[in-house]
Order: sequence, then C-alpha cells, then structure tokens
Amino acid sequence: PKSVHRERMEENLAIWDFELDAEDMEHISRLDKNCPSMLDTRKVSEVRRVYDYLEHPVLTSL
Repeated sequence: PKSVHRERMEENLAIWDFELDAEDMEHISRLDKNCPSMLDTRKVSEVRRVYDYLEHPVLTSL
C-alpha cells in the first residue's frame, strides 16, 4: 500500500524499530518443525500435484 501522509510513511518505516532477545529467538526456534510448510517435496503426490497444475492449470487446481 502507498501513503501520501508523512506521519503514516514514518510509521511504515518504523517497523524495524525492535530487537529480539535470546528468549524470543528460543521461542522462534521451537517453531521449526524441520518440515516444509508450503510444499513438501519429499512427497511424490505433492510434486505431482504441482506438476499437473503447471501442465494443465485450467483442468486442475492447487
């Protein structure tokens, strides 16, 4: 989104004004399940589903 208001643009730029401490990083690291969340390329059925969609986008759906 775009903004034309100076105050809003300054707010948008301030999103990086934070720090993560060791406890935050520990919580984040627990979120990693060592498994893809979007496309599990270890499953043939998932790879096939995407391949079929790319070959015939009208006939199949993701």
